[in-house]
Amino acid sequence: MNYVVEADIKGFFDHLNQKWLIEFLKHRIGDERVLRLVVRMLKSGVMEEGLVKASDEGVPQGGNLSPLLSNVYLHYTLDLWFEKRFKRRCRGEAYYFRFADDFLACFQHREEAERFLKEMKARLAEFHLEIEPSKTKLLEFGGFAEERTGRRSQKPETFDFLGFTHYCGQTRQGRFKVKRRTASKKYRAKLKEVKEWLQRERSRIKKGELLGRAKLKLVGHLNYYAITDNMEMCRTFSYQVERLLYKWLNRQSQTRSYNWERFRDALAWVEWPVAIVKHDLYVLRRL
Repeated sequence: MNYVVEADIKGFFDHLNQKWLIEFLKHRIGDERVLRLVVRMLKSGVMEEGLVKASDEGVPQGGNLSPLLSNVYLHYTLDLWFEKRFKRRCRGEAYYFRFADDFLACFQHREEAERFLKEMKARLAEFHLEIEPSKTKLLEFGGFAEERTGRRSQKPETFDFLGFTHYCGQTRQGRFKVKRRTASKKYRAKLKEVKEWLQRERSRIKKGELLGRAKLKLVGHLNYYAITDNMEMCRTFSYQVERLLYKWLNRQSQTRSYNWERFRDALAWVEWPVAIVKHDLYVLRRL
């Protein structure tokens, strides 16, 4: 792949057209009672500042059905359109990936990436949607892109998807390889979340319980982000969490509760996780 179109839909959950959604659901649901229940849920609105606000567009965010209905909408709006129409008219390779309202498409030829960007905007407009310009771009990416940008004394472009920054790298043998690291925005947000949680909970629960819960938060982070080529970011995150934990544990009382040696013993007692690769992407690829 030589070109990537990274895209995001502007205010998708607020602007999803309810009439089109019901038409899409009718393709698979023949029971009118089920459809009436969906319509009732859509018309129920959301509560803001104590007032219920109903709308003829969008889905209630936070509702149990909202993620499912949103996926149905984009399945018919974009997924099928790409596979059944757009891809069949491409001369080179073309791939499309979507998670919720974030999606990207990869192309062998630049003209097809440009055509996708143009036709995708028109396709979304048919269903009362539009892209977010600040989060949508066409970029060079891949082995040949690395060579071309190198000749211009530039670095290859990167893109973020599913919490990872994807960038051009090399294997030990010097061959091109797509590498991934935790996206900076996600990294900062996760650390902020841990810091705010420690500030809130340090005086509410006992130290042993605080250590155990902090461990679970780190385990959850590593279970997702501990992939091939991302160990440096994972170990840095783990270290920063340990520093925050050390700081706030020592603020629980007027006297210092831990020195680093005692703190390390406490981490060992809760079996503090070590950052290792949990998802080897290249083993998975060979399976």
